[in-house]
Amino acid sequence: MTASALNFRVIVCAALGIALVACGNASSEGAAGAGGGAGGTGGGVEPPLVTSGYVASAFGFFYPGGLESEVPGFDLDQRVSSAESPAPNDCAHDDFTGPGGEQGIDYNFLRIIFDEEQKEDGEYVFGGFREGQIVDGVINGAVKNGSMTVLLDVQGIDDPQNDDEVTVQVFGSEDSPMKGTDDEVLPFATLSVHPNPRFHTEAVAGSIVDGVLTAGPFDLIFPINIQIVNDEFVIHDSWLRIELGNDTFQGLIAGFWDVSNIRDIIGKPTTDNGNAANFTIEQFETAMALHADGDYDPNAGLCTSFTTMFTFGGVQAFIAHEGGDLGGGGSGGSGGPISTPTDQCLGAADQAVLEEIGGIGVVGSLAAECPFSSCGGEVTDVLTSGGSEQARNALGDCIAQCISDETGLSRMCTDCYGSIAACSTSFCLQPCAADPGSAECAQCSLENCPSLDDCTGL
Repeated sequence: MTASALNFRVIVCAALGIALVACGNASSEGAAGAGGGAGGTGGGVEPPLVTSGYVASAFGFFYPGGLESEVPGFDLDQRVSSAESPAPNDCAHDDFTGPGGEQGIDYNFLRIIFDEEQKEDGEYVFGGFREGQIVDGVINGAVKNGSMTVLLDVQGIDDPQNDDEVTVQVFGSEDSPMKGTDDEVLPFATLSVHPNPRFHTEAVAGSIVDGVLTAGPFDLIFPINIQIVNDEFVIHDSWLRIELGNDTFQGLIAGFWDVSNIRDIIGKPTTDNGNAANFTIEQFETAMALHADGDYDPNAGLCTSFTTMFTFGGVQAFIAHEGGDLGGGGSGGSGGPISTPTDQCLGAADQAVLEEIGGIGVVGSLAAECPFSSCGGEVTDVLTSGGSEQARNALGDCIAQCISDETGLSRMCTDCYGSIAACSTSFCLQPCAADPGSAECAQCSLENCPSLDDCTGL
């Protein structure tokens, strides 16, 4: 090992706090006894029970089989609407029925999607909204390519199967998700919430029943920059229902989409930009007046919004909040303390592996060795890119996979080591290179990166 490599290894150890957990030749017993040192400057602030962060990997209209299909949505307006006998301040329309016979399910934008009006060439006027067509592809691609990045933060989970009190918040982001060679969003990246609080929902109460999280209502506002559309996407009084998996979630979001917001977005790719969506804004105005079903305006005698529903899926991520130094590369100061999962190494399987391999000291040693044994290219990219977010995420992912391959520990557990090592490498190289044992080196890691103790639970 060269002198520079040795020095870099010591830097990684110091920044991680692994010097306390056998970065050198300390015994596993000694490592365990000192494990609390890295998080000891927390100022007495108790960490949340569990904080699960996610980045959206799928977002698009929900497509049931047709207008006669059951729709697993929400009764957003708390009433069962009828086309034949509309209630006062209600627009004439029939609600849908849920798979369990639930009445009053709202999703009237589905009538736009499945509108049967045809053009002279035989194509549907609004066929671009149908599954797999232009609008569906553009929206779903937007959450993957950074045009409309969506972050989900779920806090306070103490039982992922049944928990009657969790907190949910959704954020826009200026960062782009990290993608694999298959163009799918990769887990365990670090992304910053949008610096403008307009694109943060309120933190709302939720509950988990049989692994399904339900939360709301909240107002979703995302900046979108999709091809020829640069605007805001606004869904108000929304609810979400998602099934939590291992490092993933999948489910639905439903809410009210204002006609004015649709007009702002749709007007550009129709009238203003050469009928790119294959219908005119005039055709769309007629359909909106016919099918809008929410927010009745008594003066106009019309509804001013649609109830709509979207599929919503994602993968686990670290969420960096405002107020600190952990922002995206060059994003002007957004970012901050990471809202990170906790107790990720306390599962029975990981505990059994730790006992078999001799404790966390072995993991600490691997966290320092993997950058050189398996991740040399990623280390170089971090150093030559000035610590860019993409390079940092790639290094963290590589280190975590290396540790997992060597030990059999879960990626949830090893990602704590990988992401924190990459974070420290990116943000703390200068103070730690000067003196890996200095207070400045330790403080840099504490200020910019999540706590290893909190993340692992060890």
